[in-house]
Amino acid sequence: MFAGILDEFLGVPTHPLAVHAPLVLIPIAAVVAVVFAFRADWRRRVGWFAPATVFVLVGMLYVAKESGESAAAADNVFGNIDQHEQLADTTFVISIVWLGLTLALSLWDRVGSDRVRALSADVVARRSDWIGVTLSVVTAVVAVVTAIWLLRTGHAGSESRWKV
Repeated sequence: MFAGILDEFLGVPTHPLAVHAPLVLIPIAAVVAVVFAFRADWRRRVGWFAPATVFVLVGMLYVAKESGESAAAADNVFGNIDQHEQLADTTFVISIVWLGLTLALSLWDRVGSDRVRALSADVVARRSDWIGVTLSVVTAVVAVVTAIWLLRTGHAGSESRWKV
């Protein structure tokens, strides 16, 4: 069903179109994840918007990855793209881990931190929210790693295509 769309869209190969949105939006989302690691109150205000955003970004990466595989199968790519393909697969897996961590963090912000606050005084709750702090720091690190791997993937792809 999607095979035609993954090959080309309006007469243009899909892969060059599909890679630009993640290349711009994932580094921005990684910066936001780092900010949210330090500002839990902002993260709690955003709620489920953060995991929904990462879910959309993972979807964009999936389209970029699949359209790239479609282009490679159609011999629509020049040069050796083995490293680009390996980096793309790794980037996709890391982004799924980022999505899982973002979901866990949002769930903790809604359920777990309220339980800690209900069991103890507010000062003790802040000290005992090590799970939320750990989740937010790990999520931020994985977000930054996703952005770095995505940039490496794009660079390897451009090198294989344009012989840079």
